[in-house]
Amino acid sequence: MTLLYVAVGVVLAALPGVYLPGAGWPLPVGVGCLVLWLGLLFGKRSWRFRPAVLGAALALLWLTAYGALFHAPAQAMEHRTVRLEAVVAEWPEETGYGCRVIVRAGEEDGRKVKAIFYGDSDLLSLRPGDRLSCVARCTPADRMGGEESLYYTSKGILLKLKGYGPIEVTKAQGIPPRYALTILAGTVRERIDQLYPEKQAGFLRALLTGDKSGLDQVDQNNFKRVGLSHVVVISGLHVSFLVGFLTLFLKPEKRGALAVLLLGILAFTLMTGSAPGTVRAAILTGLTLIGAHIRRETHPMVSLSAGLLLLLAGNPYAIANPGLQFSFLSTMGIFVFGQPWSRAWLQTFPRRWRRWVRPLVGTVAVSLGTMLFTVPLSALYFGQFSLIAPLSNLLTAWAVSLAFLGGLLSVGLGFVLLPLGHLLAAVVCLPVDFFFWYSAQASRLPLAAVGTHSIYYALWVLFVYGIVLLYLFAPLRGKRPILPLCACVAALCLSALLTAGEVRRWDMTMTVLDVGQGQSIALNAGRACALVDCGGSYNPGDTAAGYLQTLGRSSIDLLVLTHYDDDHAGGVPELMGRIRVNAIAMPDFDRDNDLRQEIETLAAEAGTPIHYITATSYADFGKGELFLYAPAGDGKESNENCLAVLARSGEWEALITGDMPIEAEEGLLAREDLPDIEVLIAGHHGSKYSTGEALLTQTRPEIAVISVGRNSFGHPTQEVLDRLNAIGAETYRTDENGMITLCAAKD
Repeated sequence: MTLLYVAVGVVLAALPGVYLPGAGWPLPVGVGCLVLWLGLLFGKRSWRFRPAVLGAALALLWLTAYGALFHAPAQAMEHRTVRLEAVVAEWPEETGYGCRVIVRAGEEDGRKVKAIFYGDSDLLSLRPGDRLSCVARCTPADRMGGEESLYYTSKGILLKLKGYGPIEVTKAQGIPPRYALTILAGTVRERIDQLYPEKQAGFLRALLTGDKSGLDQVDQNNFKRVGLSHVVVISGLHVSFLVGFLTLFLKPEKRGALAVLLLGILAFTLMTGSAPGTVRAAILTGLTLIGAHIRRETHPMVSLSAGLLLLLAGNPYAIANPGLQFSFLSTMGIFVFGQPWSRAWLQTFPRRWRRWVRPLVGTVAVSLGTMLFTVPLSALYFGQFSLIAPLSNLLTAWAVSLAFLGGLLSVGLGFVLLPLGHLLAAVVCLPVDFFFWYSAQASRLPLAAVGTHSIYYALWVLFVYGIVLLYLFAPLRGKRPILPLCACVAALCLSALLTAGEVRRWDMTMTVLDVGQGQSIALNAGRACALVDCGGSYNPGDTAAGYLQTLGRSSIDLLVLTHYDDDHAGGVPELMGRIRVNAIAMPDFDRDNDLRQEIETLAAEAGTPIHYITATSYADFGKGELFLYAPAGDGKESNENCLAVLARSGEWEALITGDMPIEAEEGLLAREDLPDIEVLIAGHHGSKYSTGEALLTQTRPEIAVISVGRNSFGHPTQEVLDRLNAIGAETYRTDENGMITLCAAKD
């Protein structure tokens, strides 16, 4: 158990060492912990926490040493243009602007560090082991989306490199041993692409090699919502499939077979990129197999600690990696709760039934045990957590196992005889198709997952944890899970009712969703619900559908599209796949637009009527009303042909103008008698060419909301902010304030 206490100390020290600002404090604190450990070591009493103090000292001292060995050389190149030498470490990945590839790079005589190299699409022909020589601009890899982030640092990536001028490429001779398994993974992906249709190939590439680049973003959002994201992230699940398959032919009791098993696990781990979950599972499985071979029982938490220490020895900043956090916390949940619950619940069934219900009980217990530790992480990283995950794991476990094993066999046969590989691939597509079908259907359920923006669901989570603690530690005899389970379900129903009722307390609410650089606005008035636009740079369809489903909605009354640009309508296909849209209103221009045609096709398939707004239109809207203003511009650009929307409830009014430029705003003012309003959604995300003085003078908004995200246009511009400030409007921005909800007070 000493290793477990050391791991506890490492975690408690590494977390503040990585997350807290200030680079100087880990060294003196680490030395202090080491001195304390030495004092305890030679003291007369034996302190149980002594190994934890040693772990804390080692963690802080290693953080300091790691910074000197790797961060310092990288920082020496930051914000400089240098002549660098690089070795390709992974297969290139195509981007919208060319390609990017993971390399080990540095100046000619300097230490090489792990970095991302961005270049033209010509570099897609590179293979691991190839060498690059060029001039490159070096920037730190500590930012994502314009904000500070440990995402790349936790993966050991310390620089971003942009090549300039000619790039000299030296091809590797043969297959470099260091990159042999990485090259094998690329070869496997190529064979999968030959054997399977595009959609199924993307899934199997993720399932077998960890490459998610072939998965559609909509499908990934569905997996996340129904609690199946772990399936397409190489982890312990895949290692267990592999070991289960290999033990059909190899008996670990024999030394030679055990060696082959361990080598197979190691090869699979390295081939799939040595993700934290895979390394953790490989160590756990390997120690278990070795322990069984020498007839010595291994403690699961000690084995888990060994895996964690090995990963942090390679990179202490890996403790900030979401994959590592999810992997180790979920496994801890299985050991601490899932397995004991499975054994206890199984005993409640008659002996003759246990053989049949064991898989069902085990899957549910393990899923619930996992969720106890990972729900807070899901809420933190994704803003939601799945409620349907235990059912999803239960219903899809057979499909995932068949797809994994069948995929391996089909690839193997494909290398031997391609037609045989195609034949088996046709069969393997069946469980893969079921997995996609289930994920799509289950994601449509209103409470498959709930968003953390609702205070009632946050309180419900705290209630559930309180019930679990009470159930575990209350000194009661004959405790049964049925009562606390019913209490949790009843509290969930109450939370759902209160969340749905929150928007109905008001005559009308307007919620400006945080979709990055784009716009999506939900309007609720009593039982009526509408959405104005659904586009942006950050999963707009998933964001809008998730918000609506958290309110318990499976349909909306009206979808209004101001125009067909991606940042205003790009999320509509995903939205319509998750939410029933009863009617669509949109302008009748740009008939050859691909996105417009796709929306029209989806509407026809769903039987959704489309109303083309060519004149001012009016719609009753629950406790309020909507005015839809036809385009007022006279140009041919999409922005000049935007619809505008005025939402009214009593004396409360809000105006949405899409990307309407100032000239079109003036045309709208000349044609319509716009009133003083309470809320204005600033046009074109705060562009200086919208939200003109004439519109502001006429409408005199009290509040202005700018729907904006990270962009290269300078939105919102200072000119617009000054105009809004000049009329006394209180201004909010989604890039700073997140999702913004405005409420119309009751009369």
